Amino acid sequence: MDNISLRILLSAFLVALLHTAIPSHWLCFVLIGKARGWSLRRTMAVAGMTGALHVLTTVTLGLIFAWAGRELVEPEELERISGWILVGLGALYLFLQFTHSGHHHEKETSGSDRVALAALVFAVTISPCSLAIPILVTAAATSVAQVALITLVLMATTVGNMVLLVGLTGLGIEKMPFAFFDRYEKLLLGIVLALVGGFLLFAHGH
Repeated sequence: MDNISLRILLSAFLVALLHTAIPSHWLCFVLIGKARGWSLRRTMAVAGMTGALHVLTTVTLGLIFAWAGRELVEPEELERISGWILVGLGALYLFLQFTHSGHHHEKETSGSDRVALAALVFAVTISPCSLAIPILVTAAATSVAQVALITLVLMATTVGNMVLLVGLTGLGIEKMPFAFFDRYEKLLLGIVLALVGGFLLFAHGH
């Protein structure tokens, strides 16, 4: 493998590593998993599955841009949509907190949690890693093997880092006072989701 290939792969690794450090890629899964009473293993599995879908979206867009240019869709627009979805989820949980004050959450499947989980998975899936797209476009002009290698690097790094961060954060949250979390669960979820969504919107100048 030549130096150019190594530099491209290293760039893909660093981009994926930094991109998945954004809290929307791990912290929200921990909190929603806790709200739904999931085991940490199940929460990690959901985060890993979402990470894989996230990479597939990024690679697909990279190949579309390599083939047809940037006229069809802009990654920034998808990230703005993702940001608004997360802000909306945050508002939903804040509304539920203040309209059910003092009501303790039962650890059973609820409609609001199902909607929140589906929206979170959708938000992360449709929001591509925009910095990885130029790398994929460059690789597509070189060889199919280059694209395949970059896809593997993005997949392993994204899924691995998301699962690791969810696991470590989940272990820490399990040590929190359960009574406190149960009472203010929706408030915490709402604040975190709204802040993460707001950060994504601010980062893209909306």
